[in-house]
Amino acid sequence: MAEVFTSLLLIVAVAFVAPLISWTIPKRLVPEVVLLILGGMLIGPHGLGLAVEDSSIELLRELGVAFLFLMAGYEIDVNELRGAGGRHAAVAWLLSLGLAFGAVSVIGVTGGAASANGIAIATAMTSTAIGTILPILRDRGLLSTAVGASILNHGAVGEVGPVIVMALLLGSRSTWASMVILGVFLIITLVIVRFTSRVKRVGRRLVEAIHLGASTTAQTTIRATVLLLVGLCAIAAIFDLDVILGAFAAGFVLRHALPEGDAEFEEKLDGLAYGFFVPIFFVTSGMGIEAGLDGGDMVNLLAFFVLLVLVRGVPVWLASRAERRRDGSRAYSMRQSLQIAVYSTTALPIIVAVTQVAVSAEAMSTSFASTLVLAGVLSVLVLPAVGLALGHQSDHAPANEVMRVVQGPAAPDGRTPEEATVPVGEQVSEPRRPASPPGGIRLPARERTPATGVRRPAQPDLVGLPDLREQATPAMARLAELGMHARGLSLEESHRLAARLAEIEQEHAQWRERWHHVRRHGATSRAARRRRPRGE
Repeated sequence: MAEVFTSLLLIVAVAFVAPLISWTIPKRLVPEVVLLILGGMLIGPHGLGLAVEDSSIELLRELGVAFLFLMAGYEIDVNELRGAGGRHAAVAWLLSLGLAFGAVSVIGVTGGAASANGIAIATAMTSTAIGTILPILRDRGLLSTAVGASILNHGAVGEVGPVIVMALLLGSRSTWASMVILGVFLIITLVIVRFTSRVKRVGRRLVEAIHLGASTTAQTTIRATVLLLVGLCAIAAIFDLDVILGAFAAGFVLRHALPEGDAEFEEKLDGLAYGFFVPIFFVTSGMGIEAGLDGGDMVNLLAFFVLLVLVRGVPVWLASRAERRRDGSRAYSMRQSLQIAVYSTTALPIIVAVTQVAVSAEAMSTSFASTLVLAGVLSVLVLPAVGLALGHQSDHAPANEVMRVVQGPAAPDGRTPEEATVPVGEQVSEPRRPASPPGGIRLPARERTPATGVRRPAQPDLVGLPDLREQATPAMARLAELGMHARGLSLEESHRLAARLAEIEQEHAQWRERWHHVRRHGATSRAARRRRPRGE
């Protein structure tokens, strides 16, 4: 037991030091994830040999990857996936899958493209580390932007697609049996979604009890989330599926239960996931990497990295260039399309999972698996830095300001294709804003204010409100005079605050006009009564 706690102490120490080092690097060019993995390599058995990974640490590691994909699934906008953006992402991933198997066939890997080794290598090429890039997008303020929404679309398909391929082609069962098992798991997930919706409509007392317990030591909302996560992961394990699939499904269910998000709940969940479990996953992943590489391993590492960029990056870039606005113009510029492509090419967790399955099946050597994982680490180190270099201030426009005019012509009733998939009267959900945006004041929809404890409606956007847009200009000027941006407001939040000020000004003008109208009408009525003869 002492050895376990010593190893855990070193792991959490690396998890604590890594972000501190990352913050000292200009422009955060080295993501925290890379430092976590390098720290794991340092303390692991292939490094200094200070920490070991036994069954207890392995359980924490599995919970870490589960929370990582829970958060990834929660960030996904299901309505957007059903729209044109999701279709473009699916087509891009299928093209990546075809290119990956073609590349494996041309290279001539051991066992051929149809072997477990070839399938594992091809699947690893098509993945996107959405869980890995989520903290990066959040730190750079891209999570709620149009560019961020596109990256999330490609990331969602790039995570779920490889997991399904793993379940179908890398499992011990036949393909048909695996498809049946996946179908049963999907049905169970849909039943849970249906049950959640029914509880929200009927079980008001239960929902109220859960909300009341959220602010006490019971922490019922977090406990319910953990129950959902562990339950779906247990079902996936019983069906001999990867826990990633169960965790991702739990994230989708949670997103369905909270379509508008909840700032207080998200802060608690972020603290539990990113504060403890997720860092353990990355550190322990680094502990399993063999650091000693010879010339041949370096060639394989660079070759796999180049193939990763070509196989995954090029289809994503083509899909981004293919997206159009209502007027037929391109949805993203050349620079933005490249930015989406390089972020979507970042890969690591799926590479770790795929290589572990291949090594367990004795279809891939441990040294070659370490080489592929290091190539994934290189992608996390290089590609987000390239994405940062390609970034521009214009990329921080809110997603609902840009994406409403994307995805083709409007429906006959004036709604976009994404909105047309939702019944009239309901709102299309948007990618949630970060629970803790860096240096800014959060203005989420339906936020519970600390002072009154009541929910207030979402702040208005400048989208579709040209009259407010004009009135917001002097409001923005006043904000600039007050130095509000320098005091911590981000550009997006400044726009939203300006829109709110403009709306307040418009409301005041309407009330003043109505009041003057009532006073004039009242004065006219009194004068008419005075002039009226007494007998009438």
